[in-house]
Amino acid sequence: MDLDPGDQLVAVSEPRREYLWILSRTPTVGAAADQALLGRLQAKGFDLSTLEKSTQQR
Repeated sequence: MDLDPGDQLVAVSEPRREYLWILSRTPTVGAAADQALLGRLQAKGFDLSTLEKSTQQR
């Protein structure tokens, strides 16, 4: 569904847009990159109100 310009974040979904996964090349994501991705996803019609973020360990 989305790949950020630096190829660090990717958003994957399915046709009905009921599920959304955001994958990162690193355990942490900068706030600006995170907000930019979320903004693009919202513009594409995704409901982000139920998005759950998980903490990753190195």
